[in-house]
Amino acid sequence: MAYRREKLSLHLHRTGDIFKESIVVLARWNELNSWLRLKEEIIKQGLLQKGARTTEFGILREIRRRYISAAAWLPDAPRLGQFLSKEIPEIAKNQVLFVYTYFADPLVKLVFNKIRDGIPKGLLLRNTVIVNHLALLGSEVEASWSQSSLKKWAVKFKTMLRHAGYLNGNRMVKVYIREEVFAFFLLWLFFKMLSIKESLRHKVFDPLCLTDDDKMHLLKKGMEKDWWYYTEGGGLSEFIPKFKDMDNWINGLEQKGI
Repeated sequence: MAYRREKLSLHLHRTGDIFKESIVVLARWNELNSWLRLKEEIIKQGLLQKGARTTEFGILREIRRRYISAAAWLPDAPRLGQFLSKEIPEIAKNQVLFVYTYFADPLVKLVFNKIRDGIPKGLLLRNTVIVNHLALLGSEVEASWSQSSLKKWAVKFKTMLRHAGYLNGNRMVKVYIREEVFAFFLLWLFFKMLSIKESLRHKVFDPLCLTDDDKMHLLKKGMEKDWWYYTEGGGLSEFIPKFKDMDNWINGLEQKGI
């Protein structure tokens, strides 16, 4: 399959996953609701603590590309910022940010799909495997990526997978998706489409690697937390959120009981 050169660009080797930085920045989004003001405040107050302005500007550009300018079917920046500001486990925030990164960065998506489908759980993910996948993709679009850049990208990619729970050290594992992550995307889709079947089949869940059994388990977890009512039988299913909208659900998230 051929890809256009401008769509396959290296980003990850310069910034890494920047999950921690993204949480800091996006949690402030709702206070300012202006990218220009937010960027000025982050730089002025030195909240990223990177020292070099060029590094901080690069991180902010990547945050805007991944999250502020995300696909319209993903939860918007205000809801993402609200979610990230809550006292919930860090891995839940990382898993949500990984989904956005997956859809914003074609290389992340392509390489992740390759290793997800090609490396069984329990086996080691070697840097050379990632570099080889990148090199093949680069040759398709005649990209002039240096070997050094490819190696850096591979290291940053594996770090991102560890932070989101897909790797234990260098070993591929079955990722355990937090119920807050599942609910964040499911409720957003359901409030938009008003169809639980369409919501559960949506491509947003692709990077989370959820089986049908995983989704049923997470639906039950959501019922236990009183986030929704769900039942199915005879080919029919019923899904009733216990909150009138996303804002109410996010504002009800608490560390207690998680």
